Amino acid sequence: TAKETLRTYAGVYDIRDDSSPGKVEFQFAIKERAKSLGISVSDLAETVRNSYYGAEVQRLQRDRHEVKLMVRYPMSERRSLADFQEIRIRGKDNIERPIMEIADITITRGYSEINRLDQLRAITVSAELDTAVANATLVATSLKTELVPKLLEKYPSLRFRWEGQQQETAESFSSLVIGFALAMASMFLLLVFEFNSYLQPLIILAIVPFGIVGAIYGHAVMGLPLTLFSMFGMVTLAGVVVNDSIVLVDFINQCNKNGMPIHDALMEAGSRRLRAVFLTSVTTIAGLAPMLLEKSFQAQVLIPMATSLAFGLLASTTLVLLMVPFLYKIYATIALTEEQWAGRWEPAPTYDSVPDGSKTATNPVDASMDHALEKEMALGK
Repeated sequence: TAKETLRTYAGVYDIRDDSSPGKVEFQFAIKERAKSLGISVSDLAETVRNSYYGAEVQRLQRDRHEVKLMVRYPMSERRSLADFQEIRIRGKDNIERPIMEIADITITRGYSEINRLDQLRAITVSAELDTAVANATLVATSLKTELVPKLLEKYPSLRFRWEGQQQETAESFSSLVIGFALAMASMFLLLVFEFNSYLQPLIILAIVPFGIVGAIYGHAVMGLPLTLFSMFGMVTLAGVVVNDSIVLVDFINQCNKNGMPIHDALMEAGSRRLRAVFLTSVTTIAGLAPMLLEKSFQAQVLIPMATSLAFGLLASTTLVLLMVPFLYKIYATIALTEEQWAGRWEPAPTYDSVPDGSKTATNPVDASMDHALEKEMALGK
């Protein structure tokens, strides 16, 4: 059934299994009448074996050798199956009956070998795949959702084990997830030491999901399926997209340290660091362009990785100039709220001189934010 289902998929060929047929054999099934006479399958098998192979009744000593004395049918009757139906089976009542009255006999082909896995009988079904026509993940998913439920409904004790490319992909993806988590944790710790803050590294790392979304859309634009190499590219992307965020956050911190209000610092960072952010990403995308446009067979494996990097950078560069100032504004509000709640500082209005000599109150919220940020940075240092 599995082989027939695989033949329906385009691009799947050379379908085979390790359950190759063997020699023609007789299979016996005890009739209900024979069971009532006390005849078992072992009695039937022993009688048939003794008829052709023989039953050892005695061992004779001849000089230095021991000779087995076997009782069996004559050679003339053992050369063919013409007299097979004449075999007699003795029941518990010591009455011999023809084998055809005792058992149902089916002539079929047996197995050339019986394979076992974890002490259970196993059959391995394998096939080759043309990656230009079919996708291994989609084929496996289709088999799991369509074929497996039908087989389990018919054979509840059946068990499935996916090996080959599916097993390798699952193992690689599992290790990739662990490595990605460790990489993100390492980046977070390094940024904490750099900025003396636990919240600012979260602003920088928050851009990573947007880069991954851009990488996924890039595969759709290029008409490529998501592969394991695509995941490798996304993990690499996580370490690249944070560069632009670090440039902006560091510049905002410098402006705030010099006494610039938070709103002005955000605007100044966007305008002064636009060229640096733009060139950092554009040069990387330009370097990946030849690989994206390559048509050779050798480069097809690496194209998904380059697609993840290029389109992920393109999306993150566009969003970093908007998301980082927005998130930093929220961070500044949180820092201000914590400072006020703790009761460590009371905001006071500041005044600016105007040409006529009078004084006007500036926005106390901006001043409060600046003061809270300065205290947060001082405490971190």
